[in-house]
Amino acid sequence: AVDCLPLRSRQPQSQALCPYRSVMATESTNFMRELEARFKLATQLPDRSRYKIFYGQIHPAKILTLGINPGGDPENTNSDGRTHKDGVVAAASGSYYEDGEHDILDCEWRENKGLRRLLTPLLNGDAARIRTDVVKTNLAFRRSAKATHINVQAAVAETAPFLTEIIETVRPELVLLTGPAISAFTSHFASQTTVLAPPEKDEKTKQTVFAASRVTLRRPSIEVLVVQVAHASQFSWTYERYGVADRILALMHGA
Repeated sequence: AVDCLPLRSRQPQSQALCPYRSVMATESTNFMRELEARFKLATQLPDRSRYKIFYGQIHPAKILTLGINPGGDPENTNSDGRTHKDGVVAAASGSYYEDGEHDILDCEWRENKGLRRLLTPLLNGDAARIRTDVVKTNLAFRRSAKATHINVQAAVAETAPFLTEIIETVRPELVLLTGPAISAFTSHFASQTTVLAPPEKDEKTKQTVFAASRVTLRRPSIEVLVVQVAHASQFSWTYERYGVADRILALMHGA
């Protein structure tokens, strides 16, 4: 089964030309290409089998969602990061998502299905807005089949300068952490933090299902809401059980 399809395969012919075919798309693509080149130079990682930075175009957006690090066995991933060596699709684009592809919408991974359940209510019930209003990446770009297979702290540290540039481009209102602790983000990117909701855990799974802080970023110097939720691939059921979307909306609207 095909898990990801190019955007053009999902649209009627009359809609085949994506709105990202614009000056902004060109600017985003140039930024993404140059950022990737510098990351490869800094880390000496040879190709996208060893890392994943992009899940869609990098552009100003309401929400920035961050995981810990990209999954997938580097030894079983092709050099462009588009597919695994067994043919399973690993990304909606092997380039820079120039046609407006977005992994969360265009790839039917279990994690993405869970993310859509949470993100859609945050966007007035319109899942299509994920394509324009959500940018996804990770605290660490270095790929591994499991987070325990790499030195996560070192991987986050090597990524931080490049993720800072992405944050400066996105300028989000909400930073949604799907798995990482809030402290893992604020220790690298915040100049000031005010706790709004301390970590709440599910008793059975021991997973943090909700935590929130108001944060002033170092770069850019703006205030954002940072929310930690459980990882979408295994624990998306917690989003409804703990009313996560409604709680986020209440904080975003100042309730």
